[in-house]
Amino acid sequence: MKKAYILLNVVFLILLLGFYLGFNLNLSSYAPRLLKDTHLYLQAKILAYDSKELAKYFLYRAKKENKECLNSVSFHYPKSDDTIRIDYFYAIATCENFKFTELNKDANLSKDGVIIVNISVALNSNKGVNEEIFINQKSFIYPKENFYKP
Repeated sequence: MKKAYILLNVVFLILLLGFYLGFNLNLSSYAPRLLKDTHLYLQAKILAYDSKELAKYFLYRAKKENKECLNSVSFHYPKSDDTIRIDYFYAIATCENFKFTELNKDANLSKDGVIIVNISVALNSNKGVNEEIFINQKSFIYPKENFYKP
């Protein structure tokens, strides 16, 4: 009977040791995961911040190519599964086929001519649900008065 209790205690200690090692392994893998997520989050915030200047540049390039406006621009950076999308919303006009339609003639262009830019950055979008990073940022561009004139 003593041997049965000793065997039962040994099995219990082995199970306890297994749970302890599994918990420590899980806990030790948390720090690298946290560092990776923090790195991706900071990268996404930097990309979103810099995309405001990029949105201005895309409007400048569109004007050089004789396009009056842009609806949206989407591209993949820094990896092929990461997406940056820039959407443009015009307060006093509607953009269709790179041309302004329904331009409000009564608007004061120095005050009302603001362009609202919605910037979306998605990193690791083809990975698991808990591994993707999505940042959405809105900003305003105040163009010169001659921006809305063809």
